[in-house]
Amino acid sequence: MNRPLTVGLIGVGGFGASHVKALEQLEAEGLVQLACVADPADKALAEIKRALESRGVRWYLDYASLLEQEPELDAVAVAAPIHLHMEITAAAIAYDLFVYLEKPPVPLIQQLDDLLELDVHKKVTVGFQLVNSQPVQQLKLWITQGALGKIRSVCVHGCSPRSAEYYARTPWAGKMIYDGKPVFDGPATNALSHWLHNIMYLAGRKMDDFGLPVDVEAELYRIRPIESYDLICMRGHMESGASFQFVVTHAAEEVAPCKLEVVGSKGRAWITENSPVLGNDLGLSESARHCADPFLKSWRQFVRFARAEESRVATHLEDTRGFVLATNAALASSGGIHVIGRPSGNGCVDTGKLDLVELVVHSAREGELFSQMNADWGRSGRVIEIATWLPSISGASFP
Repeated sequence: MNRPLTVGLIGVGGFGASHVKALEQLEAEGLVQLACVADPADKALAEIKRALESRGVRWYLDYASLLEQEPELDAVAVAAPIHLHMEITAAAIAYDLFVYLEKPPVPLIQQLDDLLELDVHKKVTVGFQLVNSQPVQQLKLWITQGALGKIRSVCVHGCSPRSAEYYARTPWAGKMIYDGKPVFDGPATNALSHWLHNIMYLAGRKMDDFGLPVDVEAELYRIRPIESYDLICMRGHMESGASFQFVVTHAAEEVAPCKLEVVGSKGRAWITENSPVLGNDLGLSESARHCADPFLKSWRQFVRFARAEESRVATHLEDTRGFVLATNAALASSGGIHVIGRPSGNGCVDTGKLDLVELVVHSAREGELFSQMNADWGRSGRVIEIATWLPSISGASFP
C-alpha cells in the first residue's frame, strides 16, 4: 500500500480521545487518514465534533451507519463500551476491515471463541499497549534468552483507587451486565487488565508467544456499592509450570503502584508502574530500544501490519485467550462476587479499617489468597482446572 491507511474510529469520548490524538499524529506523518468517526454523544462532544468536521472527518451517530456508508475504509478502531466490543468487531470483520480493538477484547471466553472463528485472516489487533513498553519487551527478552533461568513465578500486585465519580461517568461502569450484554467491569478486566495480560505474555516461551493458564484459584470482592467487583486476588499455574499471582483493587484509599515481579532459578526482575526502569538482582543491563509512548507504538505497529509491511502485531485476538480464560475462571472459582462489610452513610465501606494496601502486598509476597490471611471476610474459592472446566461452559453468559 503506497497511500495512507484510511481509518474510521468508533467511540470518540472517554479513551476514544486518546485514539483521536494518536491518529492526528499519524495523520501528520502521512501514515493514516482519519475519514470518519461514530459516537451517539454528538451533543456532549460538540467541541470535538466541530474540530473533526473542520478537518473533513465525517461523524455518524452509530457504528452500523459508519460501516455501511464508508466503503473506502481500510480499518476501524473500536474504543466503544466493553459490552459492545463483540458486536462491533464482528460487524467490522464482516466488512473485511482491519480492526484495532481497545482492551479488554470481550468479557467472555465464549465470545472470544466466536470472534476467533470469524477472524480467519487475523485482522484484529487488541490494544494491550503495555506489551510494547520498553521494560516489558526487555524483560521478555531476558526470559527468552534464559538470563533469569527457569521461570518459577510471575506476580503482579497494586492498588489503583477509583472514586464514586469514576463509576458515575458512564452507565456501564462497575456493571456485570448492561443492556442485556456482559460487561464484567473491574480492575482485572478493565483498568488494570494490561498487567494480567503482561503475565500471559511473559509466560510465553518465544518473544511473540503468550502463555495459557492451566489452573486458577481466585476470590472476587465488592466494597463499593457497585454490581461488579473492585478487589481481586488470583493465583494459578501456567502451561510452562510457572505459578502466577495477581492481586489488585480499586477500593483502597491509597495508591500502591502496580508492580510486576518475575522470579527465575537464577534471579529476579521487576517492573513498577510509571517507571521506565527495569530492575533486577543479577546486574543485567538493558538492551531493548526505549519506547516513550507504547500506545503510539502499538498504533504504528497496527498501521504497518495493515499495510502488509509487518508480519504481525504485538497482540492478535488469539493472543488474548490466556487473559480471558484467567478472568472467566477467576469468577467461576470465586463462586461469584462476595460483599465485604456494611456500607456507611455514603454507601461505601470504610476501607481504611480493612488495610487493603497491606493485605494486597502480603497476598502477593506470600502467595496467599485473602481467605488464608487474617481477614474474617475472606471467602475461599475452588481450584478451576481449565482443561476440565472449559468444555462445561456454553452460551454467552457468565460461567
